[in-house]
Amino acid sequence: MTTHRTATPPRPGGDDGGAHVVGAATARCPLASHVFEMAMEPMDVHVAQARRTTATVLKQWSLPEAPAEDARLVVSEFVSNAIIHGSGDVRLRLRHDDHELRIRVTDDSTAPARRRRASAASLGGRGLHLVACLSLRWGVADGGRTTYAVIPTLTEAPPCRRTT
Repeated sequence: MTTHRTATPPRPGGDDGGAHVVGAATARCPLASHVFEMAMEPMDVHVAQARRTTATVLKQWSLPEAPAEDARLVVSEFVSNAIIHGSGDVRLRLRHDDHELRIRVTDDSTAPARRRRASAASLGGRGLHLVACLSLRWGVADGGRTTYAVIPTLTEAPPCRRTT
């Protein structure tokens, strides 16, 4: 079963993949703080579901397209890594406030995510480099169980997107 916690419930009659709304966001002056949480079994099909759900939530929160696209890519990478390298259920948490979107993906593994150096022939090993380019900062918390990234949603560009 998938559990959602969101500021805006899914639309009636919409396909929520068996999701259940269990909470709402809290308001903060002058900006509102939005929180969304989702738990899923570690199955490949849930990467696409997490990406689609993230897109829907960020659209409901009226995030601009560029940071929303960056967030979808980061969610895909983090959820994929949690499914492939982690253990137990995968939990996604999105929080938007103060011009930032914070993305957290947690599983039960204590092995932290780490960047690798991929050769030209490697099929994998580039995802966390991409995350580093798209985010203001990223890292690992909770003894290796959580991987997080912070994406700017207004004017500050991530390091790889800055122009000189």
